Amino acid sequence: MISCWGGRTSARSFFLPILVVASTISCTRTEREPTLVKAAIPENRTFNDAARFLAGMPGPPGSAYSELEKTPAWQKYSVEMSAAFESADSKRMQPVRDFQRRELGGADAKNSFVFYPFSGPDVVYIQAFYPNGSVYVLAGLERPGTILDPTAYEAAGLDAQLDGIRRGSASLFHRSFFMTAEMSSQLSGQLVDGVLPVILMLLARTGNTIENVRNVGIDHVGKRIELEKAQAKRGEQPDGLEVIYHKEGERKQRKMYYFRLDLGAGLETTPSFLTFLEPFGKPDTLIKSASFLLHRGTFAKLRDYILANSSRIVQDDTGIRFGVYKEQGWKLRLFGRYTRPDQPFESRYQDDMRDAFETLGRVKPLGLSMGYGAGRRASHLIVAERP
Repeated sequence: MISCWGGRTSARSFFLPILVVASTISCTRTEREPTLVKAAIPENRTFNDAARFLAGMPGPPGSAYSELEKTPAWQKYSVEMSAAFESADSKRMQPVRDFQRRELGGADAKNSFVFYPFSGPDVVYIQAFYPNGSVYVLAGLERPGTILDPTAYEAAGLDAQLDGIRRGSASLFHRSFFMTAEMSSQLSGQLVDGVLPVILMLLARTGNTIENVRNVGIDHVGKRIELEKAQAKRGEQPDGLEVIYHKEGERKQRKMYYFRLDLGAGLETTPSFLTFLEPFGKPDTLIKSASFLLHRGTFAKLRDYILANSSRIVQDDTGIRFGVYKEQGWKLRLFGRYTRPDQPFESRYQDDMRDAFETLGRVKPLGLSMGYGAGRRASHLIVAERP
């Protein structure tokens, strides 16, 4: 057994990246994951109680956070978080759900495996675009992280402690994406040392119950291994989180993985990550606000995996270059209006993409605002389906 907590005594000592925590963990056992989750995993209410506390949502009876929830600081935080999320949900998320129902199959969509590279802790958009996934795999540079023991919260300074989560979520709520450097700065010295608290908070806010969280890694042959704790620094193999949860009104267990790794040069030295993905089958892939990294040669291995394996890709212009899809004969559906990228990405403007978006009768309305230009300029999406 290991402790469910981060082992810290003060929330002041935390800074951004994230680590996953588990309750009964073997450091040596390995296993392959099936495409669908079959074997039930024991529940550990610790993580759901923490998720609701961080989301500003009252916990169930017996929550370890019940006394903290009585404080004026938490009650104020609860009101503010509810207002922020409800505003973001109506302005940002509901249009995505409408788009999903209209263009991506709605409730009948079959998305058992969903892949979201360069995601950070953004579990909101991946669920909105692909609500029917059984296994979600997210990846980014941020550490996994831990959650605090309730006794580590300082009642007198709780407002300042909670402010890290409040401000750290603002970029997603207002702009539709996380900025790694900004989130690191906002959360530094606050409640978190990684993405786990943000992932749990967002899962709770989107109507999910967290059943358990485990530290996981990937060994050299691509098998999932359970870890006693996440690495303090990136090691030879990716480390991350396995979050087991179910949606409100359901009992089927779903899994969401988050792995910390360099998706460029890192895949050259740790190709086991792509081997780990193989048993899940053909993913539906989401790429947005990805800094045009997939345009670069250093990300060729990831780009090749996505093109060779994805059954469908939803992306903006920061994903795979438009010309690649044309060369490979993908079926493309275009939505919204394509505009020149902002600095420092102006050189990534794609003339062939501009021409396609200006072709009369080819482009459909998008109905949502997202990506780097959210709220400032027109947005666009490409839905690419295998030929």
